[in-house]
Amino acid sequence: MPTLNKSIRILLIVLNFFLGLTAIGGGIQLLIGFYVPPVEMLAGSPFDNYTIPGLALGLIVGGSALTAAMLMIRRNRFATLSSASAGLIIMVFEFVEMLVIGYSAGPQGFMQLLYFGLGVVIVVVSLGQWFFELLAVP
Repeated sequence: MPTLNKSIRILLIVLNFFLGLTAIGGGIQLLIGFYVPPVEMLAGSPFDNYTIPGLALGLIVGGSALTAAMLMIRRNRFATLSSASAGLIIMVFEFVEMLVIGYSAGPQGFMQLLYFGLGVVIVVVSLGQWFFELLAVP
């Protein structure tokens, strides 16, 4: 059981670091306007440009995932909760993105599904980690 628990923790560290670093990169990409969807896709939404979505992606999504990874490394008692929260945050971000700009076939749609799926995996694995933590409590 300790080996499985360690493997799950390492998996969560890797998944959260991947999410955090790519979310920060994606946020920067939106902020500088490099390879972004047309601004016209934001018509009818609360956003005039990609500044707020870029900041949300980089700071909220990326920050929560990197925080979760660091807490996992430090074996903090809030690490599992933080990891599950990071997974939920990217799921909400992608859901809102699909509501605002819609789903389109191609790279953009693939990324939406990939990151929503990554959020699901992080939440499920975090719940598994939480279960093993409960089993370890005397």
